[in-house]
Amino acid sequence: MRTRKCIQSGEILPEAKLVRFAIAPDDTVVPDVKARAPGRGLWVCADRSVLEAAIKKRSFARAAKAKVQVPDDLPARTEEALARAALDLLGLAKRSGELLCGFDQVRGVLQNRRPACLVEASDGAEDGRRKLAALADGKWGGVPMVTAFTQRQMGACIGRAESTHMALLPGGLAEQFMFHAERLCAFRLLFSGDTGDMRS
Repeated sequence: MRTRKCIQSGEILPEAKLVRFAIAPDDTVVPDVKARAPGRGLWVCADRSVLEAAIKKRSFARAAKAKVQVPDDLPARTEEALARAALDLLGLAKRSGELLCGFDQVRGVLQNRRPACLVEASDGAEDGRRKLAALADGKWGGVPMVTAFTQRQMGACIGRAESTHMALLPGGLAEQFMFHAERLCAFRLLFSGDTGDMRS
């Protein structure tokens, strides 16, 4: 994975620990979480406090060597963009047959194969989450669990009103989802690298 330098901390880090920002045609700084916008990127650690410091200390203008407009709500826009990127991948995985939804389906896949990760609604019942986590621990020695989204957010990305339990099968979509989900959780200061769990 390529490395980039954070314009605020000066750290050189892999892109998985950074968020790219771009300068729009109107000179406004915008989050470019998929790193696809043209032009030179401005990279900041995937940490809300670091981004807030970059805004306060005018690090974007200094790094761009130009006058730029930094929206007051840039941290909120960044969090929303990271969440949307991850949720869009869940929708794509569902359409591709790589996402299992519902308690029974998730339990069934855990009994037969190790999924790339479990996605559990942050506002879902603790009992169901505990049962699936225990099964994952007993059968596979643990499976990464993302609890960064609500039932409505999870449901909306697959065309339902709500969804509580999901299992994402291994593959390219799972890798992309984890890439965005880890940065989202780090941005919210919810990610624990020691356990591999991502909590909301």
